[in-house]
Amino acid sequence: MIKRRQPRIRGLVLKVASRCNLNCSYCYVYNHDDTTYREQPRLMSNVTVDLLLSRVGDYCRQHRIKDFQFIFHGGEPLLAPISFYQQFVSQVEKSLPSHTHVHYALQTNGVLLTNAWCQSLGELAIRVGISIDGTAAVHDAHRVDHRGRGSYQAVVAGLQKAQEHPAFRYHPGVLVVIDPTTEPETFLKHFVGLNVRSLNLLLPDGTHHKLPPHFYSDRLQTLYGDWLVRLFDAWMLIPSNVRPRIRFFQQIINLILGFAEATEAIGRTRALFLVIETDGSIEAEDSLKVCMPRITKEGMHLRTHSLESALTAPLIAQCAESQRTLPTACRRCPIREVCGGGFFVHRYHPASGFDNPSVYCHDLLKLITHIQNQLLAQLTPLLQSQAKVNPLSYEQALVLLKEREVR
Repeated sequence: MIKRRQPRIRGLVLKVASRCNLNCSYCYVYNHDDTTYREQPRLMSNVTVDLLLSRVGDYCRQHRIKDFQFIFHGGEPLLAPISFYQQFVSQVEKSLPSHTHVHYALQTNGVLLTNAWCQSLGELAIRVGISIDGTAAVHDAHRVDHRGRGSYQAVVAGLQKAQEHPAFRYHPGVLVVIDPTTEPETFLKHFVGLNVRSLNLLLPDGTHHKLPPHFYSDRLQTLYGDWLVRLFDAWMLIPSNVRPRIRFFQQIINLILGFAEATEAIGRTRALFLVIETDGSIEAEDSLKVCMPRITKEGMHLRTHSLESALTAPLIAQCAESQRTLPTACRRCPIREVCGGGFFVHRYHPASGFDNPSVYCHDLLKLITHIQNQLLAQLTPLLQSQAKVNPLSYEQALVLLKEREVR
């Protein structure tokens, strides 16, 4: 029997701060059932960083890793001082092998971004992503401080500082949790007006027993899919010179065209990132905390485990294989190579674990078939025949799924 090659770790999500200056209503860290953040140190210590970089250096040397990414996360990563990041980058240059090209990213709520922060992050070549959920009314309905006050004005001020600061080589990206009750066209116009060049869309956290917001009990209702279809059509009408890059759409397009995409949300190739908590614990995807309390606590720690050995932890291993080993119900799906079973977290049910289609299954089916048909419509009949791909409507896809379930 041929032994399957162990997946490569693409990078680490570093929980450099375990607390946050905001109290977002949907946050999987602070406002779901898992409260293990209370057991964590508030900030990652220098001792933990030393141990972390020693482990990463060993891993990169062992596997001749050419590219490795550190994503600074939280809580709110800007609660750590600027000196933390300056020292971290300096230590990386000493600890990692010369053949490894290191990339840095930081995901922030933007409230604490100042010109001093922009200067330092720019000098350290740390890419910045800022969370903004839409217009002021939409954003402030969920992303509030600990007194219940909206954060939109402070976040936009931080975004504009980052956009205008000369130290940044890259425009900051924006991360959005979708609210399907908003108008997609208004949503898109808002971000174009803010001169946002890159948008990353997130479907709200949810599972089969803790349904996402605004979800119908009838799973054939596709509120999120309909919203995304409208957004895609509006996005395609924007002139290319001002059209923001929407990563989720671009990934789907690339997958339909046959290009491999390493992503956590869709496709058959997973971008494997491990999470390092502030105390040095090694864990799987942190949004798994919405499934059940303590689910990510598998006893892995930088003191006792290498990154390689952490991959043997049951949940980490299952997460790593999640898009290569599809749920049973997905294996006959006509869009499985593009969807890849969806995001691992969205498959969960207490009775069957992760062996379920995404709770957003029909939403993804509607969106992907729509985008595929839009792409095909731009090809000549000759090119369509050469591509050996025929238009497939959402309704036809549903019929195919039911027929294959019977077999």
